[in-house]
Amino acid sequence: MAAALVPASAWAQEAPADYGGLEEIVVTAQKREQSLQDVPMSISAVSGDTLRDAGAAGIEGVAALVPSLALVQNNQPLAQSYRIRGLGTDPNIPTFEPSVALFIDGVYMPRSGLGVDDLVDIARVEVLKGPQSTLHGKNATAGVISVISAGPASTFGAKFEGTVSNIDGGRSAWAYRLAGSVTGPISDSVRARLTGVWFNAGPSFRNLAPNAEHANEMKRYSVRGQIEFDLSEDVTFNLTGARSEILESNGTNPDLYRGVAPEPSFLLDNNAALNTLFGVTACPDNNPSNRVICTTDPNRSSSSSDMLSGTFNAKLGGVTLTSITAWSQYKSELLATDIDQVSLPLVTFRDTQAGESFSQELRLVSPSGGTFEWLVGGYYLDTKFERGDRGRTAMFEMQPAAALFALSPTLPSQVVYGQAGDKGYLDSRASSEYFALFGQATFRVSDQFALTGGLRWQTETKKASINNRATFTPNPNLPAGHPLAGVNLLTASLVPAATIPAGVPINGALPTIKDDSVTWNVTGNFTPNDDTLIYASFARGSKSGGHNIGFGSAVPAQRGFGSETVDNWEVGAKFDLADRRARLAVSLFTSDYTNYQNAGFVGLQYLVNNAERVRVNGAEFEGTFKLGSGLTMNLGAAYIDAKFRKYTGGACWFGRAPNANPTPTGTFTSCDLSGNQLPLAPKWRMTGALQYERQTALGEVYARADLNWQGKSNVNSASLDPRHVQAAYALVNARLGLRLDSGVDVSIWASNLFDKTIVTQSGVLSLFGTTSGYQSYLGAPRQVGATIRFGF
Repeated sequence: MAAALVPASAWAQEAPADYGGLEEIVVTAQKREQSLQDVPMSISAVSGDTLRDAGAAGIEGVAALVPSLALVQNNQPLAQSYRIRGLGTDPNIPTFEPSVALFIDGVYMPRSGLGVDDLVDIARVEVLKGPQSTLHGKNATAGVISVISAGPASTFGAKFEGTVSNIDGGRSAWAYRLAGSVTGPISDSVRARLTGVWFNAGPSFRNLAPNAEHANEMKRYSVRGQIEFDLSEDVTFNLTGARSEILESNGTNPDLYRGVAPEPSFLLDNNAALNTLFGVTACPDNNPSNRVICTTDPNRSSSSSDMLSGTFNAKLGGVTLTSITAWSQYKSELLATDIDQVSLPLVTFRDTQAGESFSQELRLVSPSGGTFEWLVGGYYLDTKFERGDRGRTAMFEMQPAAALFALSPTLPSQVVYGQAGDKGYLDSRASSEYFALFGQATFRVSDQFALTGGLRWQTETKKASINNRATFTPNPNLPAGHPLAGVNLLTASLVPAATIPAGVPINGALPTIKDDSVTWNVTGNFTPNDDTLIYASFARGSKSGGHNIGFGSAVPAQRGFGSETVDNWEVGAKFDLADRRARLAVSLFTSDYTNYQNAGFVGLQYLVNNAERVRVNGAEFEGTFKLGSGLTMNLGAAYIDAKFRKYTGGACWFGRAPNANPTPTGTFTSCDLSGNQLPLAPKWRMTGALQYERQTALGEVYARADLNWQGKSNVNSASLDPRHVQAAYALVNARLGLRLDSGVDVSIWASNLFDKTIVTQSGVLSLFGTTSGYQSYLGAPRQVGATIRFGF
């Protein structure tokens, strides 16, 4: 690739005459169709063809192509979050709303992990970087991911794809994927498209526990149907329905490190008497990165999501009216019968979640290309969320070994997990009602200079309640009335410490949060010629506060967190060079966040609080180069310096004493993380791709190689534990294929070709976070496969 980087002037002199320039890319980042090179903002647009050529089947594959985008996933497939320019949220806190907003065909998705594990029949994916609150609304302070599906066609067509591959994990596993779509006219004014995908991968983690199932398999499917009506010459209506489901499987398990003395004996696996009593052999493996675990029952998870949307477009003279009405719901369940993963019957953990949303957007958009362009609109969103099955199903249930283990090394040994059969229930609910009015206008002062300004007023009201309860047997090891007789895992997890002896739960509504805010942006852009765009912009973004409604002993006063605001300054330029055989985009930016929302493991759960100030300084570069007939190269790089300028409420990693936020008695309660790079935010990321296509007598031969390199980063999102620094690494994907004239496409490929093991996120091992054991969620291992495609 480096050798191919010759000057553009040399290309102009020596390039053969049998190849043309790069194709134009049309995007809708500003809610109107525009050429990518004409939009004065930082955007990465990945076409459906590029997704196909790179083998990108989900947002993780998109992230491998966009240097400023990253994906984090941990304890279940639904627990996904996206990070742009180093900024994002922790994925396993369901009421921690994302900082990167996800839209599918213009519909906002309340959870990031919904409906994007299989990207099939996609026209393109747009990644908008930096705060996008003015046009895209809530939860877009770091950016936006917009997935645009291929619409119904006026002519009949179909395409199908089958893939078989082998996953080289802790054990060899086979994976199978089938995908396809059919589209065409039903009548002169009605068109339809049906898309489906099915995926089944065997377990890639080896489980050393005798007679136990292996882990980290996946079974899922998704189906999407569209029907589009021409109601008149200038009016269309698209009705879309989609369902995705992950079938119950041993889906997402971490690899573990069990800690060192003075750990409690159950984490060291060295309590010989109890291991013998329950027929358990101590785990011989303590490597957190080899995809080998020991557990009698791996974590099992399942989820489903449904979406229905209607999009109405009408041309009213020169103005376009768009209405998008959408409803969605999702459900998920995580079952961990061996949550501490020590192969002993301690406690069963069952986490059930469900959400529902309704949204309505209306907007009017002026014609493009005039001296004055404008759009105005309104948006309404109502969301509801429940955790804990409304208290019908126990979240915690004590097993026989619970009565034999000390709850904490800081308490007397008589204070144990609990008694067999004890149960703890969580019933948490949250709702949000959001309304906004927005507008944006562009005035072309001259043929070369334009000014754009946007404004959004938004109001949001959030309500939440939490109702915890426990049914437990008082500790028989202690006399009746002893102040610690009611202390066990359930009361420690569900009851404030001061009320444990009486067993008083946390019940009732939390304080209502109401946020009103105004966000805005202003951009000036200069086009000295048809192939150059230079711009400078400022954008104000905001994100409302929220509630922590998970389990844990936090009192209501600790369960709220404040709203977040961001000011972003940016300058950039876009160029088409060498007769449009080279396309470049560069940007420099500074983002200042006030009350940045961050999560830390505090006590018994993850709690969201606010870091006082965060600053992000960075630079981005993306380039596409047509080097010769059939030879194309893509290069990208991002430098991101994202630091906590002031964060006194951080969590403390094991072994670090608190040094901030003292109580009236002088006891420190948190750790000062000021000056540290944000978690999961490497300073450098680089991407590169080289693709070659050549026509032969058999058909078109093609080859592609993708490189994704990133620098070191701390992958402990809770406390920046120094043990959890992922070293710099490079991932390489490769593909070789043949497209026959008959329409058949056969390829062989490998992802993570050199089988690099990386840790995507680490966290504490136990429920309490007081031990030195930790768990690591790993990136995908090497996968080698073959794919056949055909269509007509």
